[in-house]
Amino acid sequence: MIWRRLFGYFPASLAGGLASFGAVFALTRLLSPADYGFYALALTTMGIVYTLSITWAEAAAYRFAGEAQAKGKTPDHIRTIMALLAASAALGIALMAGAILIAADPMLRMALTAAMSTMVLTPLVNAAQEMNRAQQRISRYSTLRVCQDIGAFALGTFLAWRTGLGAAAPFMGLASVLALLAVVEGARLWRESEGGHFRRERVKPYLAYGVPVAIALALNIALDAGDRFLIALFLGPEAVGVYAAGYGLADKSVGLLCAWAAAAGAPMMMAAWEREGPEAMREVSAHVARTLLLVAAPAATGLALAAQPLSDVMIGEAMRAQAASIMPWIALSGLINGFVLHYISEAYQLSHRTDLRAWLMAIPAIANVALNAILLPWIGLMGAVYATVACYALALLLLASVARRLAPLSWPWRDFFKVAGACSAMAIAVRMAPAAGGMTELLVKASIGATVYVMAALVFDAAGARAALQQFVSRRARRV
Repeated sequence: MIWRRLFGYFPASLAGGLASFGAVFALTRLLSPADYGFYALALTTMGIVYTLSITWAEAAAYRFAGEAQAKGKTPDHIRTIMALLAASAALGIALMAGAILIAADPMLRMALTAAMSTMVLTPLVNAAQEMNRAQQRISRYSTLRVCQDIGAFALGTFLAWRTGLGAAAPFMGLASVLALLAVVEGARLWRESEGGHFRRERVKPYLAYGVPVAIALALNIALDAGDRFLIALFLGPEAVGVYAAGYGLADKSVGLLCAWAAAAGAPMMMAAWEREGPEAMREVSAHVARTLLLVAAPAATGLALAAQPLSDVMIGEAMRAQAASIMPWIALSGLINGFVLHYISEAYQLSHRTDLRAWLMAIPAIANVALNAILLPWIGLMGAVYATVACYALALLLLASVARRLAPLSWPWRDFFKVAGACSAMAIAVRMAPAAGGMTELLVKASIGATVYVMAALVFDAAGARAALQQFVSRRARRV
């Protein structure tokens, strides 16, 4: 069942990957290291502000959509969420205005201003997408995500190329695409909410659920990218650009695959929890966990093995050498974070203990700041990398140990070891490949790695790989 949904979400995941890789490829060539650093700082600032002010309402839109549909209260749910989104967006814009006033560099201020413009439109589009996902409208979700990611990348790159917007260009491209999608999805939500009303009594449970989710996610962003502010303080904006370039390739690639698996698996876990109880959810979670590792672990391994040729092809010459050195570590941290964010965190959301998750995430976030303050002046940029890996490992241990008391998540260790064995076989084969450099080496290593991994996964039947292949073949046969 999960593989059928995964195939449905694949176009959205592919579009996100192409847009992320394409942005690194284009912007590291079109922008200077300093401007790329300002772009990364503006993106991180927007992420933290958006998460703290608006994401709580989006989380409630997803979590309570199924309940509202079952009770015939979807119109009221939509109207309530839309009103809360408007108020939250106003708060987010005010916070971004404060960040603009604080920023010292004119280019950073311009990037922050452009980022602020996206916050007028993003909440409506994101909330609509969360409800699409909760109601398992897979085709609509994927179509809108493809339009958003590819459109924003194409227009943002064009603006960076043909205008003097610099670090602000990607945000202006995103805002333009969001304007179109907001009209389309806003009209749909208004039609579906016809006859509904804002329900004041729903605000408290939405806040109780969504605010801790937002705080935990903001702490996750602080752990994920907050070190960029410390890098700027100790090493300058150019170092931020190098760090963001390597991070954008390694972390986003693994993270997108984890999000792809979660997009299919999380609604199934929630449906099993609400309709059949914890034990049914445990059975579903086993499929989600092994599928997540099956698709994300080889990506992390491959990125670590092919970091140098990948950076040679994808990153501008001024930033590629240092970026390649950090990518293997960031790929590892991305895999760990994928399990924290897209699997373990489900236990807190299903049990409505998102407040506990927020408190727990504060520990690794604070540890990350302390480690960066110690390591950056001592060993430079690699200090931020080591701090990130260590603190994600701490987050994994903390959240997993407490999650056992909240929801019976499955840990299919046998399948995990099979996936590890397939990744080891891939690593041996890739290490034996010739180092020709550039695109040739990248294509050779990617082809060898993918082939050996798929064959090993099928031999070991890692995470039900044989059943997944049979399902894919049968779907293709039916279409033919």
